[in-house]
Amino acid sequence: MLKLNFYKSKRRRIQFKSKLNFEFNERDIHYLFIKEFKRLSSQEKEIIKKFYYSKSKSEIYELLEYNKIIPFGAKILFKLDCDKSFWKTKYQFYVERNNKIKVLIDSLFISLNFINCKSIALTENFAVLLSTNSDIGCFSSGDIDLSANINERDKIISCLNDHNFYCENKSDKIGEYSGQSMQFFNKEFFNEGFWINVIWKPVTRAFLVQNKYDKRLDEARINYKLIENTKIRVLNDTELMYFCCLHISAGHYFTLTPGLRLYYDIDRLASYGNIDWNSLKLWEIEDNAGLRISFVLILCKKILNSEIPENIFNTPLIKFRNKLFLKYLFDSESKKVQKNSNLLRRLMIELFSDNKNIIYTIFYRTFKFLFNR
Repeated sequence: MLKLNFYKSKRRRIQFKSKLNFEFNERDIHYLFIKEFKRLSSQEKEIIKKFYYSKSKSEIYELLEYNKIIPFGAKILFKLDCDKSFWKTKYQFYVERNNKIKVLIDSLFISLNFINCKSIALTENFAVLLSTNSDIGCFSSGDIDLSANINERDKIISCLNDHNFYCENKSDKIGEYSGQSMQFFNKEFFNEGFWINVIWKPVTRAFLVQNKYDKRLDEARINYKLIENTKIRVLNDTELMYFCCLHISAGHYFTLTPGLRLYYDIDRLASYGNIDWNSLKLWEIEDNAGLRISFVLILCKKILNSEIPENIFNTPLIKFRNKLFLKYLFDSESKKVQKNSNLLRRLMIELFSDNKNIIYTIFYRTFKFLFNR
């Protein structure tokens, strides 16, 4: 019999309003705190320093905390010798924390192998960090994401329970997202506890046509790669890039919270991953993904100057409509990304992302929803 223990407390995401922003000389410099340090120009480094010394240390910390990029910013600041000791301590905290998370995940996969669980793989943020062997400190989320086939649900629950991660009974509270994922919590892992999300769909989104994404992800999980000296399974780099792009575009409407931090993954995969760019473009076409992959890559190139080939992914910008859509998402003059969110804005982004006639898209989606449930 499976050991199930449902915590009463609901998952809470800390929300607070910050009066501060990254604006400097009428430009948003948020992206500079995500950019890889060695790719910062001398001018950009000087901008960061001037911005830093225009605020108090507590204001900078609040700003980094609000945008959920404490280790990213802390690393840049101590390398720039801005209150070096203070920021190095903050950064080192995440190095130690994330190494513990890596040990936890390895232990999970050892157990999953023992019970012959074949479909599960680590995805998104932490998978990118491990797959590219990039900076272990640059991960600040309170959770990690695992992707799996729902047919292995009972095995996965049993394994997570054995590691003191228990699922909240949310089936009546998450509406249209019901059945797409499960969230497991260990209240004693770190002082604040830690979450493991097990996701059964490529993207946890209502009303998204995911049939082709499902098939591709099933194949990608089977053709996993192992992280060196561990039993941790991750998607191969090209597949990982594809589903990270899909997660950003469909799951977060390109630029919504946590915003630019998500593009860190794309940037590092582009820099250190073994990416087959032609396959990415082909899959976008085969899966009817519209602009979802190309636009994430275009945005990452424009914002972080990432090592992404423009000749493959800039084709959509031939259309005037797509140029307007890109301008809506990102203002290249002010360096600001679109952060406003409501139902109408999200619907607009969804329809434009299909890169088809909008009337056709509405009818097509309605048909798929009614006849493929």
